Amino acid sequence: MSKKSKIFLNGELICVNCNLASGFFDRLFGLMFLKKPRFQKVLIFKNAPWIHSFFVFFRFDAIFLDDSFRVIAYKNNIPPFSILKPIFNSTYTLEVVNRCFDFKIGDKILIDEH
Repeated sequence: MSKKSKIFLNGELICVNCNLASGFFDRLFGLMFLKKPRFQKVLIFKNAPWIHSFFVFFRFDAIFLDDSFRVIAYKNNIPPFSILKPIFNSTYTLEVVNRCFDFKIGDKILIDEH
């Protein structure tokens, strides 16, 4: 079962009720097989340095964070059915729908589980 989270970008609240993919099936399926996302804008994975978009039918962004919650890499506008190169030093991966946020390398992200 996924947990709800808030996300702050450089101290500013940018997302409420985002999903932390903590359960087996949440981590296994992520965005796969969805016509539209079933959550508000962001899905958060812990310890997922490698992602793909097989069976994801819309474009999304991936933001990779280190253990200090700093943006270390990002990929914009990922098309369906593609594979991203792994970012091995990432601790968190955020899958962001609808290009709704403007992240930059070095930005500080806070994930507040509630």
